Amino acid sequence: MALLFGIFFGPQGWERLFRTAGLGDIASQADGSPFLFHVLDVGKADALLLECEGHFMLVDGGTVDQGVNVCRYLEKNRITYLDYVVNTHPDKDHIGGLADVLEEVAVGTYLSPRLPEEYLPDSVAYRNTEQVLQQEHIVRRYPAVGETFALGSAEVQVLGPVELHEDSNNNSLVLRVTYGQTRFLLMGDAERDEEYSLMERGIDLSADVLKVGHHGSNTSSSPAFLKQVSPEYAVIPVGESQHNLPKKEALDRLRQAGISTWRTDQHGTVIFTSDGEEIAVFTEKGASPAA
Repeated sequence: MALLFGIFFGPQGWERLFRTAGLGDIASQADGSPFLFHVLDVGKADALLLECEGHFMLVDGGTVDQGVNVCRYLEKNRITYLDYVVNTHPDKDHIGGLADVLEEVAVGTYLSPRLPEEYLPDSVAYRNTEQVLQQEHIVRRYPAVGETFALGSAEVQVLGPVELHEDSNNNSLVLRVTYGQTRFLLMGDAERDEEYSLMERGIDLSADVLKVGHHGSNTSSSPAFLKQVSPEYAVIPVGESQHNLPKKEALDRLRQAGISTWRTDQHGTVIFTSDGEEIAVFTEKGASPAA
């Protein structure tokens, strides 16, 4: 597949023109593409927007303080309705900003993993999201493994979690989105336990683009898993934190596998586009994959 780069230039550069509250507006560079996968720069957190032919799905919403920025990104891109909002798991860096989104944008269906009561966090972020879901009367579903649903002419398939694990990360919803001949694998915060569970079940994990699990921690992206997925490109939503992610070991594994890797702390917001055959990459800043 051809790899293209979309970078803003001009006398004042991309910062003056397109950067708002920490989120770059680079979507205009990708206008005209029937399928877009936006990986928002929200620090060490996940906020992923997928769009296909006028249909939209948000996967996670960053931390509580990033909710307003996610809403601004949606507004700048004239998105007033989300067909789906997905919370891969209820950790605060994935669910935190969703309450703001659910209040500000009309939502068709909210998807999250079915977890036992004792697995649910007693956090402000989780409670706020639950409260807004009830207030706005948003339809909630717990998708089953193997279930598929449409996003325009793209297909979203639920691959995991295939079993209940003891920690929140490994109970992340794992999604694979297929548009034409191109595939995008979204791992949430899944670590080796869930990677191995998926592989042991013989689930087809192949994808062209991998949203790296758990922000590039050393507990994810095992060599066997990367071999199964065999992506051309990987993207890591990450920012400054006490955890010092992504870890060198994870980056080394991606590099050794020959995977071109993008990371939001270096490249800002990253957008992958697809015409069903070829994938292009547009970045808010930085023209080369991570070193």
